[in-house]
Amino acid sequence: MNIHEILMKKATKNELAHFYILESSAPEEESYEHLMKFTHNFIRDYYQKIEGAKQSMANLMDHPDVYVMGNHPDYADKKDPNYIVEEAEAMIRFFEFSPLQGKRKFAVIPEGHKVTERVANKWLKLLEEPNGSSTIFLLNPRRHKLLDTIHSRAQHLRLHTSIPAVSLEEWKRFLSDSKTQSLAQFIEQNSKQNHDVFFWTNEMIRWETEQFEKIDSKIALAEWLKKLKEMEIFHQPSATKWTLFYSYLQTHVLPRF
Repeated sequence: MNIHEILMKKATKNELAHFYILESSAPEEESYEHLMKFTHNFIRDYYQKIEGAKQSMANLMDHPDVYVMGNHPDYADKKDPNYIVEEAEAMIRFFEFSPLQGKRKFAVIPEGHKVTERVANKWLKLLEEPNGSSTIFLLNPRRHKLLDTIHSRAQHLRLHTSIPAVSLEEWKRFLSDSKTQSLAQFIEQNSKQNHDVFFWTNEMIRWETEQFEKIDSKIALAEWLKKLKEMEIFHQPSATKWTLFYSYLQTHVLPRF
């Protein structure tokens, strides 16, 4: 039984903890997306399967009973690289009111390394004395050493990546599809699949190690990996990553396929 199933079982019995810290076994450049995807899928499944919600949740921010730290519109233009006290206080106020659509409220703190001591101190009472049915997920994609005041109040979960590598035939089928698809078709098809841009990039690297013939191919791959890492650091949307990956494939890979 995986962690998603364990949490769903606890939710069925109304035994979810109030505060979880999540980490991923994936490489650092992939862990943010891995953790966010897990959290989104769990909260979506909770509302649909436990509370019987009929409307699907495409985005965490779309649900009125979910608060995502770092996405509050009043603080969207903040220049501070860390979470700010004002938004930490807004999250506290969020839990002071009853849920609007469901029976439980959720908050997601996507980047644990941005939690300063001032922000953590604001949350101490919230973490010790939760208001009603509420669950907070603090994600720690960088596996940063968290403050003791935060660390000691949470249950800790470590997610393991379990998606196996694809076969050579599947990889060639992916390339063949990419060769005939428009950008819109490419994004639409791949956004619905389990494999993200990082997965296919890793598969491409495995394949490319047997294909390299020219130094410019190696340089192009290095530049793509650098660009992908930059997009992850700045949390670029998935569609942006697929768009640039499509461009890379069309320019540097498919002509040799």
